[in-house]
Amino acid sequence: MSSSPLYRRVVRRETHSSRAVIAITLAVILIVVLAWIGTESVLAAIGQQPLLVAPADAASAVLGAAGAAVGVLTAIGAVVAVIGIVLIVVALAPGRRGRRGGQVGRTAAIVDDRVIARSLARTASYAGDVDPSQVSVSVGKRKALIEVTRTSGRNTDVRSIDEAVRDELDAYDFSPALTHTVRLSKKGTVGA
Repeated sequence: MSSSPLYRRVVRRETHSSRAVIAITLAVILIVVLAWIGTESVLAAIGQQPLLVAPADAASAVLGAAGAAVGVLTAIGAVVAVIGIVLIVVALAPGRRGRRGGQVGRTAAIVDDRVIARSLARTASYAGDVDPSQVSVSVGKRKALIEVTRTSGRNTDVRSIDEAVRDELDAYDFSPALTHTVRLSKKGTVGA
């Protein structure tokens, strides 16, 4: 990977998702709620009818909520807790996209995981002498799983597939690096 701070920043932006949508959504909701509370307070101060609920009525309803049914309070508490947990997870979890950064000469390159999966499927297909439709590849954060469906009447050499895939992955300069597992499917296909 290039040591240039510019390249590192570009790769990070392209491989991780932004939290801007969540932040903007929460800010808009907070602005609307505070504007509504301000409007209701001004209307109550000048003696006009409230838009939805008068601030005094809302305050007494909140204070009197302790006397509400236990089921209603439990449901409200559970909803608030789930919203809070979701927001904490979104804030702390790495927002990784299905992409990897690498270096090509003096340039930073971003490669989608689907492209890597297709390349590994092609390599496994050639190495195992099976049809490309009989190879399924899934690429995770640090691991690639290659599943090969056997063809009747032919030997499928898992070792040669494993070596070919390992050689291809070693040739990549991606971050995060991938490890792999080659697995033969329990099912098979009938050869022509």
